[in-house]
Amino acid sequence: MAKTLAGVLALSIAALLFAGCGSDAKTDTTTKESWLFSLQSDGTTGFDQSSSVLSVPVGNLLGFTDRPNRVTRALTPTEFAALWTANGKDSFSADPPNASLTYWNSDGTDAVAHTVIVEITGNVSSTGNVLSMTLQILSPSGVVIPTKMYRASVFIDPVTLEFVPAGLQF
Repeated sequence: MAKTLAGVLALSIAALLFAGCGSDAKTDTTTKESWLFSLQSDGTTGFDQSSSVLSVPVGNLLGFTDRPNRVTRALTPTEFAALWTANGKDSFSADPPNASLTYWNSDGTDAVAHTVIVEITGNVSSTGNVLSMTLQILSPSGVVIPTKMYRASVFIDPVTLEFVPAGLQF
């Protein structure tokens, strides 16, 4: 009888230990969402060398979070520009984000890809489907951004959206 009880007890413990193995683990979403952004141009991107303003005709504009939240959201140019009006110590207005600007020097088959690390300073504005933003070049040192770029993409540092601008839902 004691051996039977010991066997039943061992089986019960084993069943309890393995009970959670096949279940879906819940993702911890208590961590504040840190949003990163990816902007791809739809056409030729312009850069005004005298004012350092980049003008990007928006093709795709996405926001996404990292683990553990794993959330994605498409944004309009107006919604993205509104992120610079948010207040808070971690907002883009208080702490301008760094970004990677990647572009090709032509739209031909001999095109060469270039990458420049920049800081998006000041306000970001949208007119129709075009986003305009002032850039400060961080690296490489001495690089000159051309006035015309092809297949440009901008990958923007994260921000914690503690204070979301009115009307913008994340």
